[in-house]
Amino acid sequence: MFQQSKILVWYQVASQKVVLGEAFNSSQYDVHSLWRRTPEECDSHQGMGYRLSLFDDGGREIAGKAISMGTADQLLAGPALNQA
Repeated sequence: MFQQSKILVWYQVASQKVVLGEAFNSSQYDVHSLWRRTPEECDSHQGMGYRLSLFDDGGREIAGKAISMGTADQLLAGPALNQA
């Protein structure tokens, strides 16, 4: 079974969750550092918009935060994220 920490970048609209990209923890990249340095939006627009989720080694979502469209674009353009 494939188990390791990961981050998902996704978009929430109504009850739909669209995954835009994901990053896995590896010897070359630390998703926990990425999580800590990514700024959170103050206004989450009632749960809709761009979001970031952090998953533990067991595959459970352990944290989430609202992010801006610009932040999502920067993360998706980076070398660590695999686009969905």
